[in-house]
Amino acid sequence: MNQPLRKEWEEFYPLEKKAATGRRPRPKKSFNLSRSRIPALIGVFLLAYMAFSFYGQFNKLANMRKDVSNIQQQVQDLQQKNATLREELRMVQSDAYIEKTAREKIGLIKPGETRVIPVEPGTQVKGIQSPSSQNVVAD
Repeated sequence: MNQPLRKEWEEFYPLEKKAATGRRPRPKKSFNLSRSRIPALIGVFLLAYMAFSFYGQFNKLANMRKDVSNIQQQVQDLQQKNATLREELRMVQSDAYIEKTAREKIGLIKPGETRVIPVEPGTQVKGIQSPSSQNVVAD
């Protein structure tokens, strides 16, 4: 009874013939995830991605540190410039500086002083004005 069924079975599902060496043919391998290379490849790609990400982040961090040091240097320079300007402002607001500027730039004199203007040799003098009350610096 087995024989007719076997013949029918072989007609629809033929069995592989034995190899000429007399050994049984090897069965087809089924996919085994634990033995495949896919997890290893995924791990390698994951490590590579993490390495590039860390490199990028460390590069950004180094650039930010450079920026911070540059900004700190600029702050120090501006603080020094600010101190210099404050000193100059204090000096400009003093009475001595105001008097000096009035004498040198505007040509004002104090009451009782005589104004002396040096003239280069060979220069013709058209007219000399006498000091008036408008050109006097009051005490």
